[in-house]
Amino acid sequence: MKDKTFRNKKNVKDTLKVFKIVIETLNKYEIKYYLDFGTLLGIVRDNALIPWDNDIDISLYDENDYSKIKDVLKEIKQKYHYRTYLFTFNSSRKVREKKKRPIYVKKVSFTNDENYQIAKIRNNKFWIFGRGNVNIDIFFKYEYLHRSYWFALGQENSVPLEYISSELQEIEFYGIKCKIPKEYDKYLTYKYGNWKVANEEWSHEKDDYSVDTKEK
Repeated sequence: MKDKTFRNKKNVKDTLKVFKIVIETLNKYEIKYYLDFGTLLGIVRDNALIPWDNDIDISLYDENDYSKIKDVLKEIKQKYHYRTYLFTFNSSRKVREKKKRPIYVKKVSFTNDENYQIAKIRNNKFWIFGRGNVNIDIFFKYEYLHRSYWFALGQENSVPLEYISSELQEIEFYGIKCKIPKEYDKYLTYKYGNWKVANEEWSHEKDDYSVDTKEK
């Protein structure tokens, strides 16, 4: 099986190329975002993408921006010919059902089926078969009962809003200026525990921190 992780230097090079385009386009449309999950973790801990990871994670947090995302994806698709996808909660369920994957049957508490769940950008061209070696995920987060909620891999997740405030800071990563939460230490500690120690065995399925089993 072809290695699609960031252990492969070509994957890193190709990913940073697409990443730069995505960040520039989000900035053009004045969409508020921050780097998230494994991407944020790798950058602040190692100033690098986590070697065993295989995608870039970006989160949007201002619901007033969400209506602009179709224009962002359209521009990326038309100008660079990358594949783009935009899933609502309803369409994501249909995809999982079609692929015979487990379906999250409980109604999501923080939104409705027609709200955006996730957008994806892949670098395979329309005329090339296969997924390509780059996958950028853009998550849509929603405020509900003083928490920030999102949905990933069949699970409802949340963290207290105090860990993800609207205050961000700018960093430079491989020459790309991008945004991260100013309180990233508190956020990563809440989500991963001792995040300063690399843990290749960590998986979303084993995430006991942000999976929404805590009291709201």
